Amino acid sequence: MRHLLLTGTAALALGAPAYAQEADAADGDVEVIIVEATHTKLDAFIYPGMTATIDSEALDLYRPSDLDDLLRQLPGLEVTGGPRRTGQTLSLRGQGRENTTLLLDGARQNYDSGHDGVFFIDPALLVGIEAVRGPASSLYGSGASGGVIAFRTADAGDLLETGENWGYSIGAGYRSVDEENRGSVSVYGRNGRFDALASLSSRSSGDIALGSGNDLPADDSAVSGLVKLGADLADGIRTELSWQTYDGEATEPNNAQGGAGVDSLNALARKDIASDNITLTARIAPPALDWLDLELTVYSNETGVDEEELASGRRLRRDLETVGIRGDQRFEFDLGAYEAGLTVGGEYYEDSQDGFDSDDPDGTRGGAPDADSTFSAGWVQLELDGPAPFGLPGRVVVLPGIRYDSFETSTPGGASSSRDATSTRFGATYAPVDSFNFFVSWGEAFRAPSINELYLDGTHFSLPHIILGAPYFITNDFIANPDLLPEETETLEIGFSLDLSDRINVDRLEVRTSWYETEAENLIDLFVDFAFDPGCFSPPFLPCSAGTTQSRNVGAAKITGYETQLAFANGPFALDASLTGIDGHDEETGAPLGSLAPTRLFVDGRWTFESLRLTLGGRIEAAGEYDAPVDPAEHRDSYIVADTYARWRPFADSGLSLNAGIENLTDEDYDRVFSGVSEPGRSVRFDIAWTQNF
Repeated sequence: MRHLLLTGTAALALGAPAYAQEADAADGDVEVIIVEATHTKLDAFIYPGMTATIDSEALDLYRPSDLDDLLRQLPGLEVTGGPRRTGQTLSLRGQGRENTTLLLDGARQNYDSGHDGVFFIDPALLVGIEAVRGPASSLYGSGASGGVIAFRTADAGDLLETGENWGYSIGAGYRSVDEENRGSVSVYGRNGRFDALASLSSRSSGDIALGSGNDLPADDSAVSGLVKLGADLADGIRTELSWQTYDGEATEPNNAQGGAGVDSLNALARKDIASDNITLTARIAPPALDWLDLELTVYSNETGVDEEELASGRRLRRDLETVGIRGDQRFEFDLGAYEAGLTVGGEYYEDSQDGFDSDDPDGTRGGAPDADSTFSAGWVQLELDGPAPFGLPGRVVVLPGIRYDSFETSTPGGASSSRDATSTRFGATYAPVDSFNFFVSWGEAFRAPSINELYLDGTHFSLPHIILGAPYFITNDFIANPDLLPEETETLEIGFSLDLSDRINVDRLEVRTSWYETEAENLIDLFVDFAFDPGCFSPPFLPCSAGTTQSRNVGAAKITGYETQLAFANGPFALDASLTGIDGHDEETGAPLGSLAPTRLFVDGRWTFESLRLTLGGRIEAAGEYDAPVDPAEHRDSYIVADTYARWRPFADSGLSLNAGIENLTDEDYDRVFSGVSEPGRSVRFDIAWTQNF
């Protein structure tokens, strides 16, 4: 019997390896990280682009509670919308959720609502995260201009070592800032070629104590589960079937973003949040057929938020179901002096949205039309790795790729819109020596107009009649625009990587930095024409309306930015740091873009006392002043926020683990850009767990 030294409520994420594929370097001393979302076998140090990973060790030490906690350390990524889980959204490199592709175990997560959240999963179910920043439409199609964030859940093999057949883990924790209580239990095992894992976790929390000294009303609870079955059908052939579910309930304002309170236009509502993901994956690479290296993913996921306004009884619903299949076949061969990898793939997926509003005679929910979107695509990516040409010293990597997408959106009434798009990408890295390289990357990306943008209908908002007053209400109505064009971007990025570990005799010291420029056109924006009809002002003062709201293509924009990442490790001490900056403006008006963020420095350092089985660490996030918007109300002061964390495994032969931390140590009162509310104040957390394998 062996006791795994695992910790905390994220029990099933704790013993797993980093999500990025890891391998030993030639000398056996340096860990090589291969980011699987790039669909290459290039390690991150030489890949012609910027990537980042969050492994299971980091998840265990940080104990994230929501989307902001989970993703804060990723360079170039900003989580906004405020502290409420259902209000949080994200942007990557200055481009919003609609331009950031999210994957869970390879399956697309397309739900996106400004008021009802974007992605629902308990972080306790995760073992790792990858982020590929910059245009990725040549691999992932629509909505990947900012990049891709890929989440992975555990399987039994992640938690069991050679000679172990089954195990279990239980944990519980508490966080003071919102009085969150959390717990989890996991059981996993394997027998011959088969393995299984089952995990259940729960969280419940209340009002959030802000750094401003105020409390943000919130009442939130959720139960999450994961069941995963795996089978090694033959050598090199593995398949997995998983079901991930999230069942949450929240009592909060209809619009949960920022510091929105309850009023006549933002009613207090009870929300039922449900998300179910069923995914079947297969990896087929039998040794007897060295040309066959196929990955298949088939998935169905449904996410929905049902709301009931407590005062009026009004019921609202927004559901999105996505079904899809994706396949990638990699061929490896020699092309002269170069090692070559050719990846050929195809994808089909369909989004179906269902909206409902009990106050509308037809049940139509404003901003959530009933409609379907289908996407079909094929792509190819070539990876060349070999000696530098023209007699130059060192190594060169060349990475071209192209993808074709065809897509159509239709409504039950028969209206439809169909278009296609081609996305190309070219990247190259030149490494004159192993410890230094520089890269250049150019890529196209696009975003197809969403269901909500194309076929907006129903009521945007209502207000009392300007003359007659209540109970006479007038409305601002949504207007469909099926002629919307896809957003298109081109991005140029240059950067370098430097490994100084041998020069100063440490285990690791790597620096990667890049500068990028993105030019966008046909941007899609929401125009609110708030104007009263002439009939509002003359008897009988009816009919009367408050104008219309419609999505439209607008001019062009340019975004520029830089990113620097540092990774240091020597003996018991490790440190990761990043510095990011971004700027952008509308090419026609010169106005700053709406998804920008201030210059930000993030530092995470930790010291491990091996003999005591104790890790002590701290994080600092420092952001500069944000004064780009013309409106002073949108300016944000600079801030510095510090967190501390610790993990202790008291006994060498026991699976007991204690984990604690203090977040926002100095109780800083600070706002993130466009969140509209102060962030949570000082918070103390504590977790305890017991894990045992047999």
